[in-house]
Amino acid sequence: MIKKYDLDPDSVTEHLGLTPSAVRLPGVDRWNPTGDTDGQWRLQCDERTTRTFSEQLDIILRAAEGCVRVLEMLRAEGCETAIIISGFAGNDSQIIFSAEEMARMSRLQTPVKVIPNVNER
Repeated sequence: MIKKYDLDPDSVTEHLGLTPSAVRLPGVDRWNPTGDTDGQWRLQCDERTTRTFSEQLDIILRAAEGCVRVLEMLRAEGCETAIIISGFAGNDSQIIFSAEEMARMSRLQTPVKVIPNVNER
């Protein structure tokens, strides 16, 4: 995820050379009017891509690793970048990162945020 108060998603797409999964222009979000108003650019994987977490993470990390310099430039321009991992967390669910995955995420020098969904199913 890349975000900034005045983000131009088309410009980010042009710089990265990647097609986003989702974008949001800066301003009030109609689904969450009191929430974040920053513009956002997202590259996402979910069960439609693959049901295996390590494969989903690899897809995102390969894309980010191919754009390290552009991500550095965007951060220098005031953009926030993050790898966001979200999903259902219940029934003894686990998320396991290999040492290699941890090293890859660390080399990107961008925060990793884990956002569990603990709703009853």
